[in-house]
Amino acid sequence: MPKSANKVTFEPKPLKVGEGWQIVVTYPGGMQEHIPSFLGEQDAGEWLSGKGRQAWLKARGYAA
Repeated sequence: MPKSANKVTFEPKPLKVGEGWQIVVTYPGGMQEHIPSFLGEQDAGEWLSGKGRQAWLKARGYAA
């Protein structure tokens, strides 16, 4: 049975060092994972609203 994706949050943020953006993923319970390598806020937003987010969740056993 897939885990619920509703409890996973995604927040795009600029990198603290260097240029570019990342997405900070927070799992239920507070553990975080960082998805780096986005060119900018728009690039990260497109990943979130597109198939990237769905594929990422599915690969980790979450229902998208």
